[in-house]
Amino acid sequence: MHLGMISRVFAWKWDNFPKMGYRKYRICGCFSNLNVYIRLEIDYDEPIKSFHVFALKTKGRRRNNMKKNTWKRHAALALVGAMAVGSLYGCGGKSASSDNTQTTAGETTGGASSDGKEKLVIALQTYSFITDYDNNYLTKLLEEKLGIDIEFYLLSADSSEATTQLSLMVSAGEEMPDIICTNGALSKEAILNYGSKGVLIPLGDMLNDPEIAPNFNSVVSEEDRQIMLEGTTSADGNIYSMSQYEPQAWNMTPYRFYINQTWLDKLGLNVPTTTEEYKEVLKAFATQDPNGNGQADEIPAYGFTAGTYGENITIPLMNSFIYYPSVKSSQAVLTLDESGDKVIAPFVQDQWREGLEYMKGLCQEGLLPESVFTDDKTQFMAVLNNEEVNLVGSVSSGSLSRWNDYDNNANGQDFVMMAPLKGPEGIAYSPVNQVKPTPIWFVTSSCQNPELAVKLGDLFYDPELSIITRYGEKDVDWTTDPEKLNDESLSNAYLEAGLTDEKSVLVLNDIWGQNNATFWRDINPRYFTIKQDQGVVQNKPYDASIKSMKFYADNYEYNYPAHPDKLLPVLPYTNDEATEQSEITVNISTYVSQSMAQFITGARPLDDKEWEAYKNELDTIGLQTWVENAQAAYDRVK
Repeated sequence: MHLGMISRVFAWKWDNFPKMGYRKYRICGCFSNLNVYIRLEIDYDEPIKSFHVFALKTKGRRRNNMKKNTWKRHAALALVGAMAVGSLYGCGGKSASSDNTQTTAGETTGGASSDGKEKLVIALQTYSFITDYDNNYLTKLLEEKLGIDIEFYLLSADSSEATTQLSLMVSAGEEMPDIICTNGALSKEAILNYGSKGVLIPLGDMLNDPEIAPNFNSVVSEEDRQIMLEGTTSADGNIYSMSQYEPQAWNMTPYRFYINQTWLDKLGLNVPTTTEEYKEVLKAFATQDPNGNGQADEIPAYGFTAGTYGENITIPLMNSFIYYPSVKSSQAVLTLDESGDKVIAPFVQDQWREGLEYMKGLCQEGLLPESVFTDDKTQFMAVLNNEEVNLVGSVSSGSLSRWNDYDNNANGQDFVMMAPLKGPEGIAYSPVNQVKPTPIWFVTSSCQNPELAVKLGDLFYDPELSIITRYGEKDVDWTTDPEKLNDESLSNAYLEAGLTDEKSVLVLNDIWGQNNATFWRDINPRYFTIKQDQGVVQNKPYDASIKSMKFYADNYEYNYPAHPDKLLPVLPYTNDEATEQSEITVNISTYVSQSMAQFITGARPLDDKEWEAYKNELDTIGLQTWVENAQAAYDRVK
């Protein structure tokens, strides 16, 4: 390995790097765990043109089979390239935490290890809580079950950085690790691109073979198996990944509406069930001093539209008029019509305008403050946690953590959860964050034994392994011991509410947010049903007086069933469609979000003329193309 080769590699890959403007950096790094030491300096005060490598040496004896180690060389170069786009990686040994993002690959891309066992090399996206991947309980268990050795190339925990690393590895054009395991670093478009280029291999036939994937074909229910297969099918008809599928009622319904029960009791009011009842309650909150401080400081309805987890109050309010599943405030979304066959844009429908009219009325009467369009998370939490007196009458939020120390927070304890409000036409949807299979386990064309790679991925669908990937070591961090599960003092909100009748797992030690070397923290295939999730019991007596416990059951009862029977699935766009959709989606999302704020606050009239102008502008931006592309993709999977 010599400077000329390195320089050529950098040169031909340079055009693929992001345009970073005019900057100047000097960066040094080493990759001692690759048996390669690199000291380099990158100096640019003009638009990026080249790298300058000042020194490079190979440690130890010369390898006899350099070809099989080519991907490791380019992995090092990929990391060096990633340093140039803003990441600095230090030196390490065989493995490292996600902060260091080190390679840990072995002598080849697979094949036999030094002890004669078959070896698989996994490019794994890291997580900050995991301290060791090699000497890891889950890793050792997987190795034992298949009689193999597992070695790692550790990708950045940051998905954008991991995307860059993978892109650079692919562009090197050499052998890759056997498996890529990442959550979020590969978009559906990237998966299709890499699959069509032969970087990733199709897995459909192997997944449908009970000999290769016994758990996927026996443990996973037929309905869920089809969801997982369809949800990972690319536009070319191939399946390039194994997936994680874990529907959780709490995360499926992030838009939860709360109302101040203390204020209702003081004013002699009931929890509202319709939009008109809600408006009347808000009027009472605004005018009758329910917090009792003698000041007109009450905020009847609150949220903030920039919120990313249920805080955008306009979304649940709009769902009293038309179904709208948006999770991110800045992202316009498409839905299906009542037949379930036609893709529509909900934000140009007459019902959408009716929802805007309703919220405009709330805003004009001072019941919905204009600050919901300008506040951020810090301001939102400051209002919720006002120490002098509770200021809020009703609020939308997906997380109880928005109240500091919720179970001991006087303001938070005032609230109860509301069911979705019925609109004038009887519509009462909950905006569901549809749980979709997450493509997470990919086998590369460099893998010498793809069936073994699929068998390894299939182990995660074993019920016990799926629990380990979420809760840790059996009988240390969790148990299914009937004697312990049957402890009558231990229950949960779902059981108490009669929504489930079976305990599935007793969590002894919740390691989810703890530093550990026990699991990979969910960066792996997984299958866990809603019923199993509802049967999870914490190692403490259930206390119905603790509202955070009860809210899980209320959420499931009120919100989980309240969505259309048929939802728009993940759409398998072609590369051409995806390119078009990407730009149009950004422009439409921005315009819809801005227009919504203008219509509700009165900054823009909501009359016939302006409504037609709004729709015409969306057509100019590309709405029809956006819908047509979505319809074409939907027709391929429905």
